[in-house]
Amino acid sequence: MKNNLLLLMAASTLLFTSCDGQVKPIGEGTLDLEKFSFNTKRTDLLPEKYKSKDYQDTYEIEINGEKENSIMFQRDSTFSNQFTPERKAIGLEYRQRNWGMDDQLAVFQGQYFQKINIASTLDGKIKALGCLADELTKSQAENLLKKLTSKYGASKTMKSSWNNKLTIHEWKEKDRIIRYVTSFTNENNTMKIVVDKTQGTISEGEKEPHYLGYLFIIDPALKSEVFGKMNTGDFVYINNESE
Repeated sequence: MKNNLLLLMAASTLLFTSCDGQVKPIGEGTLDLEKFSFNTKRTDLLPEKYKSKDYQDTYEIEINGEKENSIMFQRDSTFSNQFTPERKAIGLEYRQRNWGMDDQLAVFQGQYFQKINIASTLDGKIKALGCLADELTKSQAENLLKKLTSKYGASKTMKSSWNNKLTIHEWKEKDRIIRYVTSFTNENNTMKIVVDKTQGTISEGEKEPHYLGYLFIIDPALKSEVFGKMNTGDFVYINNESE
């Protein structure tokens, strides 16, 4: 039993880190958000080997080397003064375009996330991560908040600038700012595709109302380039109504 436990612990360590202690690229391991360091470069998570040969500014990743389980990231620029003559590029976003419900790209204390979005400076330093846990029950969404509160203490609460019915929970640590938002969807505007590999069929799935959990981790040194500056994709959930 002791030997089996040791092997299990070693396997868990390998899941999150490579042999030199650095995080593995997305798709090759599960990113431990609790232990994430902003010393990690964008190229550590999304290396150039993932660049698409067919699409511009796109990265294609085969999860665990499986072609039938591929995800895509689209690179775009973040601007200050976006709709004025003073418009200036201040960073890059790498937005995950698709995901599967069985994907486990990131984890926080046992809660897995199917999506990771990355915001970086122009020279590749990560400013923020935005992770999505999809198809949560109300209990699962509340349990993740409990885990965050147990880890970081009581949160500061704010209203979302995207939707004032949503509440942002925020925690500030020396090396990170954490924000957590949940939303509810009845999937009225969603098309769910079901692929049956055994039967070789593709069909439209049933609507399944559920919760979504958005967890953001921000570098405090670069927060001025994040809050109020990122208004696309999942990052629309990161800003409070005063930003």
